[in-house]
Amino acid sequence: MRIAVDVQPLLAGNRTGIGFYQVDLLKAVMSAAPENEYVLNFFSLRNTQEKVDKLREIFGNSVKIRVCRWMSYSLIHMMWLLVPFPYRWFFPQKADVSLFFNYYVPPFAEGKVYSVVYDTVVRDMPETMDKRTRRVLNMTLKKSIRRSDRVITISEFSKSRIMYHFGVPEDRLSVVYCGIDRSRYNTEHPPEKILDCKKRYDIGGRYILYLGTLEPRKNISGLIEAYKLLNDTQPDCPELVIAGGKGWHYAPIFERVKELGLESRVKFTGYVSDEDAPLLMSGAELFCFPSFYEGFGMPPLEAMACGTPTIVSDNSSLPEVVGEAALKVNADSPEDIAAAMKSIVSDEPLKQELCGKGLVRADEFTWKNSAKAFIKIL
Repeated sequence: MRIAVDVQPLLAGNRTGIGFYQVDLLKAVMSAAPENEYVLNFFSLRNTQEKVDKLREIFGNSVKIRVCRWMSYSLIHMMWLLVPFPYRWFFPQKADVSLFFNYYVPPFAEGKVYSVVYDTVVRDMPETMDKRTRRVLNMTLKKSIRRSDRVITISEFSKSRIMYHFGVPEDRLSVVYCGIDRSRYNTEHPPEKILDCKKRYDIGGRYILYLGTLEPRKNISGLIEAYKLLNDTQPDCPELVIAGGKGWHYAPIFERVKELGLESRVKFTGYVSDEDAPLLMSGAELFCFPSFYEGFGMPPLEAMACGTPTIVSDNSSLPEVVGEAALKVNADSPEDIAAAMKSIVSDEPLKQELCGKGLVRADEFTWKNSAKAFIKIL
């Protein structure tokens, strides 16, 4: 079987959730089904060889790479909003299946078309998205779903919302969960490496960790308000470390820290590398992820795999993912979040119980299992 994959999402800046899902799932699928032929497609006008080298570094030399060198992706994407130029004009090789991992499916791709839709936040919580992304998704998502022979999503929650908003029949929808890279997210990290990582980010002692993009949907301002309540009652509590790159509308997050007088207690690390993320998670007293909405929510599961007790919101897909292995809180209640943090910080038996449950739960999510589910769909 020849499988053509749009890898455009992997070539733009720092990799985020979509990029991690695409890379880890594809590598697992290629390993489990090496008899297939995998062709990676992308548009590029500049620095093409660097992009090819990057893909070779990720996927090795067994894949084929096809580049459209006479059209930029940004331009063709804008043109597709107006005119349905066939995708096969740009990548004319035959394919049995064409895979698209970034919500958008161009017109007239080769073979059966599979797309990945991670969530329906554009319909459920549009106010938490930047205007440009919201406008583009409103223009393209319904059309992309209609062009797909099968839609893959990452949780039963997201599956139910896609059916609700877009009327997709259940037999055209499949769930392929995210997995965890256990070679990185585990409890085997040497203490000296964790200490070195803390020093790189100027973290002195105990800390509560959030790791993810800085944007409104993640409820970081609510986390900061909850931490203020905790710090007021327990001045010796661990400091709060907020790790992750800036998304959109992030300025109020920094302003909230100043308003609450927490400059000396809250640390922002900026974007964290793939190598440092598991070290920061392993060194944390607890991991707190009180997001308003998630299609899956990888960071809590990764933290649990590192043996770190975890707090998540009781909304969207998060209860489905963590099961009974994490504390669940009302994202709209700083008091609820603060109480959960206080419970873990001050209750050692609870902390150890959550560590054990988290490790067991994390073991259920492997890329090998995800690859098996994906290959079965193919």
